[in-house]
Amino acid sequence: MGRKRKTEPIRHDEIVRRFAARLREVRHSRGMTQAALAEAASVTPTYIGRLENGGAAPGIDLVARLAAALGVEVIGLMPTTDPPDPADVLREQARRLFEALIPGADRETLQLLVPFLARLSDTVGLNR
Repeated sequence: MGRKRKTEPIRHDEIVRRFAARLREVRHSRGMTQAALAEAASVTPTYIGRLENGGAAPGIDLVARLAAALGVEVIGLMPTTDPPDPADVLREQARRLFEALIPGADRETLQLLVPFLARLSDTVGLNR
């Protein structure tokens, strides 16, 4: 028999965590237990727990069943917080790329990068 490979846990997008919180909030507001919701949506209580802890991302068909079981529109289960600012997302991407580049950068790379960053800093008014 072959060995089982260790798999890393799935890393869901932030929307899954926000959906989980919203699902729990709506279920509580309806006074339902996880078991009652599970029965009404034709899933197991364990799976409802995984959904509410952000450990599983439901398909759209399950979202529809959950909404029906809770007596809300599908949109009622969607998180209401605004998505992140696109500029903040780009800043984070730039930071990650920069931090990944610097530790292994050779002299030639740094010789290209430093003047570019200096010029860019002047352009946006960082070097005053």
